[in-house]
Amino acid sequence: MRQQTENEPFFITEEIEVETAEKGCEFEPPAISCTLRLRDVLEGVSDTELALQPGEIADQERERRQKRQFSTG
Repeated sequence: MRQQTENEPFFITEEIEVETAEKGCEFEPPAISCTLRLRDVLEGVSDTELALQPGEIADQERERRQKRQFSTG
């Protein structure tokens, strides 16, 4: 059996799982590497750390902080 190296999702039905188990192979789902949403993580970082983060979610957090600063200032 070859190792899948692509990062695309795949699905195994119960029937396929039974068939592969009968052949001596067991499917083990990958470990979950993340338990928090990036949005929640970025909410807790300093402005300096946030300035170093790329991406749309970081942009949204910067915009949210800017709006909050103007509404309380």
